[in-house]
Amino acid sequence: MKKTDHNLAIVFDDLTEFFVMQPAINAMEKTNIKVDIIVPYDSGYNHLAEYTFKKIKSLGYSPLKDAPNNVRYKILLTPYPGLDIVKRLNYVYHIRYPYGAFSAKPNPTYLPECKIDYDAIFSFNKYETFLNAYGPIIYPLPYWRYHNFKRQATNNKKPTLLLLPTFGTDVSFIKHFTTKTMEDIKQHFHIIAKAHHAVHFGIDGEESLEILENLSDEFYDSSVAIDTLLSKANVVLSDNSGAIFEAICAGVPIAIFTDDPNARHLNKLNTMQYELVQEKVIPQAKKPNEILPILLNIKKYAKKQAETKEKLFICDYKNPYKDFLDIINHYLEIDENTDKRKILHDILLEKLSEQELRIKKLEQEIIKKDEISANLTKHIEAIYNSTSWKITKPLRIIKTKGQSNAK
Repeated sequence: MKKTDHNLAIVFDDLTEFFVMQPAINAMEKTNIKVDIIVPYDSGYNHLAEYTFKKIKSLGYSPLKDAPNNVRYKILLTPYPGLDIVKRLNYVYHIRYPYGAFSAKPNPTYLPECKIDYDAIFSFNKYETFLNAYGPIIYPLPYWRYHNFKRQATNNKKPTLLLLPTFGTDVSFIKHFTTKTMEDIKQHFHIIAKAHHAVHFGIDGEESLEILENLSDEFYDSSVAIDTLLSKANVVLSDNSGAIFEAICAGVPIAIFTDDPNARHLNKLNTMQYELVQEKVIPQAKKPNEILPILLNIKKYAKKQAETKEKLFICDYKNPYKDFLDIINHYLEIDENTDKRKILHDILLEKLSEQELRIKKLEQEIIKKDEISANLTKHIEAIYNSTSWKITKPLRIIKTKGQSNAK
């Protein structure tokens, strides 16, 4: 059966990714670009996939659970490389979309192997474009999530503190709070919290979810978009999460609680939150008892954080989707058979694939030789331990002495 050409497919693992790209999907569909939304059940976390699928469907979209048969996409959008679904999809151009304002984890985001599969990369910040000394072309875009962003009035008598921790014991603050710390903070702030999807679905352990729920006056899971909660917040407390940069984009003062803001550095490339701490743009609490004094004095950091927003991000929201749509249409219209960048990228991927096959073949040969060596060792040991070897030992000694005397 002949493959039918479709415009574009976009893959989502979780709702964080979907909420970032939802406005762009709507903008594409308004210009008659056909978009297939795919929520694969490949990660091993089917409960997360099912939750994501149902939520997207409830919002009026028609997501797919797997690659459709006999369909060839001109463009495939994914948030990061290595997804199993990519192997089952037929496509021409592979483009990475950003699922946040800025990556707080250079390791692994900026590793060469995280870029090499892509023909192009979309980014919501200027920094990633600056770093692009190699690899696919990077297109900086205005972060449309904060187009028409407005703060909401709340009925809380106290200012609102929004807790936005990430997951993982090396970077998350969830398990480092003390009861006294939270009691002191609650005297001054109304606390709302949003769980990372890895915390929400127990990927980071059920204990983290329970702790976060107990810390907050209002608790929200991953089905609520971060910008909705930022609109209610007067201040944000995070750790080594990309939420730091969502707060900066939204203009909400941010502080971090972590003993090492450079935990996910990449060799000599520091994390951006570490550099902003060094520049005294973001205040850092290393211990629980340092948090409250910082939060109470957060306003003194507002100006520097606003200046940082202008430096890191494209803040022209007059037509936030224009550049994105122009780029998408460029890839939809271009002939891949005459696209020189595409031709060279395909050659590179082919050479890398050949090298991977050679490496696998060498690895298999090494395994076979190791097996032969191990079997030979067992055989020799069996001979040494055999009765006949032990019985003939005196004869071998006599023979050896005779040979020595002959010399």
